[in-house]
Amino acid sequence: MLEINKKWILVIIIGIVTMVLIIGGKKYMDKKSAEKEYQDGVELIQNYVTDYLVHNYEGIEKIEWQGVGVEWRNSKTRGSSLFGNYINSYVKVYISRKQYCQVGFTLSDETNYDNNLKKYVLLNSLNPENIDSLLEMEIRNTTRHLNAEDKLHFKKIEKSSKGSPNAKIVYNLDIHELKY
Repeated sequence: MLEINKKWILVIIIGIVTMVLIIGGKKYMDKKSAEKEYQDGVELIQNYVTDYLVHNYEGIEKIEWQGVGVEWRNSKTRGSSLFGNYINSYVKVYISRKQYCQVGFTLSDETNYDNNLKKYVLLNSLNPENIDSLLEMEIRNTTRHLNAEDKLHFKKIEKSSKGSPNAKIVYNLDIHELKY
């Protein structure tokens, strides 16, 4: 009799462990799937912005993307979801080895998830005029507290059909959790 109870207890324990592993595995796979979709959407933004800057601004030495920042908003009943998460990517636009300005792009502002295509598509808000104004604003913010000599370096970045064909490009789609 004692032998039968031990077998049932073992079967129940194995069953519970199996269920926990299945549920945990499903949540993990859902999160990885969401991360992949975020990376695909941010990749669209990185490619578009980089291409625009390289072809339309001279004086850029390097364009370096800072990865994909994600703020996970978990629901106890639904887990992590595409809807409601804050996703961004920042780009550092260098004019020299040490001097740069940083511009941020948010997935929900520049793209939209198309359920029919099952992927992100660029919105009309990601356009040359908006990129120009963002870059100008961030250069002003960056140079606001610099001395006159350092401000002059930022004059190198100017809109031009020559572009910056020799700019070094560093793409980054690594996921990191946003910290506040």
